[in-house]
Amino acid sequence: MAYSKPISRRSFLQSMLVAFAASAGLGLRARPAQADASISVIGWSQWGQPLTVHRLGNGPLHLFILGGQHGGPEANTTALAQMLMAHLTENPGEIPANVTVDIMPEGNPDGLLTGSRQFISGVDPNRNWATPDWQSDAYDSYGRFRRGLGGTAPFSEQETEAIGNWLWGVWPKYIINYHSAGGFMFGGGEGLAGELSELYSDASGYPRPTAGPGGGGSPLGYRATGNMNGWTRSVGMGGCLIELASATDPEFDRNLAGVRAVLARLGAEAQKRR
Repeated sequence: MAYSKPISRRSFLQSMLVAFAASAGLGLRARPAQADASISVIGWSQWGQPLTVHRLGNGPLHLFILGGQHGGPEANTTALAQMLMAHLTENPGEIPANVTVDIMPEGNPDGLLTGSRQFISGVDPNRNWATPDWQSDAYDSYGRFRRGLGGTAPFSEQETEAIGNWLWGVWPKYIINYHSAGGFMFGGGEGLAGELSELYSDASGYPRPTAGPGGGGSPLGYRATGNMNGWTRSVGMGGCLIELASATDPEFDRNLAGVRAVLARLGAEAQKRR
């Protein structure tokens, strides 16, 4: 079935985010137009909404920030990404000269509008990635086993394919993927990625669990097959997944502290290369 895209869909979404933030007392406002920010449409949702990446800075090292992968139930992660984008737009000096910050506040724009975690197809955006453990039938975020939740194949959904292709072309030095609500973070590994995850954890206060009922260092009680963080790790991209502690609060201050710590460390890479 084909869906048409209303002209005012994006304006409506932004209005919804501003209303959400106002009701939560967050003071979120629409991002002002700035000459130093570029906007790229890297693909389209199944409802025909643009998948949009906002670019700040012009350095060779890319930091990618993703919000809203699980749509409406995690709308606070979209609000957080919007707030971080507004802050960095208004304070460009916080972005080191050797760094570019790419921000995608709406990883699942259709889910934001419908209040769903899934794509319109019913596939979970964080179970459709080409990890070694990908499965078509998978556990959802509530630990319920669901048929077809991972899609018919890895990258079967156009949104996952678009973001994956974009990541492959840009190859970020570090990826921050926001979710809610667990109050911890995944991330680590060797080298710079592990160091950046440790810095983020220390600055933000999100703990990094090392064991749990899900096994493999996960605090989850189920196996999250085909997840984005697992795919990026499997191909050699560094990153972390942050579970905000609240289902409604973007927790801006603590995450800004984490982002600042990551930016400072990435900025130091320029000094090391001299």
